[in-house]
Amino acid sequence: MSPNRSTDDHHEPDDPDIAQAMRARRQELGLSVPAMAARAGVSEQTWRNYEAGRTQVRGDKQMGVWEALEWEPPAHWQALAGLRAFLQGGDMAAGLNGGPDAFGAGVGGPDFDIPDEAYEPFEGLDPEELAAQAAAELPVPDWDDIPTVLSEVYSPRLARTLGEEAARCFALGAFLFDMSVAEDLENLAQLPRGAHLGQLDETHIGSTLPQLWLTRYDYEFVFQLRGTARDMALRLTDGGPAVGEPLARTLADVLVLHDIFNLGGVIADSRGADIDEDRWDGWVDALSGPDQPAHALITMGLIPPADAPEHFDNWFRPLPSPFIPDWDGASAGGSTTAFGPTDSTVTPLRRNH
Repeated sequence: MSPNRSTDDHHEPDDPDIAQAMRARRQELGLSVPAMAARAGVSEQTWRNYEAGRTQVRGDKQMGVWEALEWEPPAHWQALAGLRAFLQGGDMAAGLNGGPDAFGAGVGGPDFDIPDEAYEPFEGLDPEELAAQAAAELPVPDWDDIPTVLSEVYSPRLARTLGEEAARCFALGAFLFDMSVAEDLENLAQLPRGAHLGQLDETHIGSTLPQLWLTRYDYEFVFQLRGTARDMALRLTDGGPAVGEPLARTLADVLVLHDIFNLGGVIADSRGADIDEDRWDGWVDALSGPDQPAHALITMGLIPPADAPEHFDNWFRPLPSPFIPDWDGASAGGSTTAFGPTDSTVTPLRRNH
C-alpha cells in the first residue's frame, strides 16, 4: 500500500459529497486535473465532470479512479471484482488451476464474505420484515444506480425486450448470485471431497435448487453453475442474443435464470422497487418458456428417466428444443411477458442513506 493511501475514511461513488472529496484528495496529492485523469485512465473532461458532480464514476472505472486517489476500493467494487474480470475477458480456467487462493479477488471469484449478521434470524419479525432487514445489510447499490454501478451485468438488450426494471432486476440478481456462489465455493473447499450444499449451515442456492438432488450439489457442480451464470450474463451484455437465438440453452441455464431473477426481485422489492414474484416470474417465463420449466424442475418429486433432460445428469446438456424469446417484441410494440406492455420508465426511488 502506498504511504500516501488515505484509509481514515471510506468513500463510495454515490456519496453525496463525493465530488468535493475527489477534488480535495487530488489537491492533497498535489496533482493537476490532467495528471489525475491520466493516472485514473479517464479523459480530462470526464475527471472535470466527476469533480463538478455532473457524472458518477461508472462501475468499470471505479477501481482505476479509487486507485488513482489512493483510496480503499468501494464496497461494490470488491464484491464485483471476480465477476467483472470474467465479463471483461478473464479466463474462467484460472479458477480451476489457481490453487487455494483462486477464488479470491480477480478472475477466480470475488474476495468477499457476506456479513453473518445479514443472515441471522431476528426474533419477533415477520417474514417481510426479516427480508427487509437482511436486505438492508447486503452491499448492493440503490435501485437508481444499478445501470451505473453494475454496468457489467446490466443488459440494454434485456431492457429493450422486457423493460428497464427487468434489466435492473437481472443485473442485481446476477451480482448477488455470483457473490452467493462464491461463498458456497469457499465453504465447500474447506470440507472433504464429496461434500455437498446440504452440509453447509448457510447456502442460498442450496435452498432454491430442486431438493431431490441435494446430495449431488458438490464443489464441481457449484463451480460449473457459476460458470453458467457468468456465461449467461456475458451473452446478455455483449450485444445480446441474436434474433432466433435462445437464452436458456440447458436446464442449468433455466435454473440459474430463475434464481437470478428471484434474488434480484426479492431484494429490489424489499427496497421499495415494487418487483413482486408475479413480475419476475413473468420475466423468467418470457426468457425460458411459457411451460415454466424452472417451476416444473424445482417442484419435481419423482426421479425422471435417465435420458430425460430433467435428470440431474443432463442439466448441462443442450436442450433438444430450447425456447426462443421474442427478442423483437419490444421494438415491434408488443410484449414478451403476460403482464402487458414492456416497461419504458422507472420511477426513481429515494436513497437508503
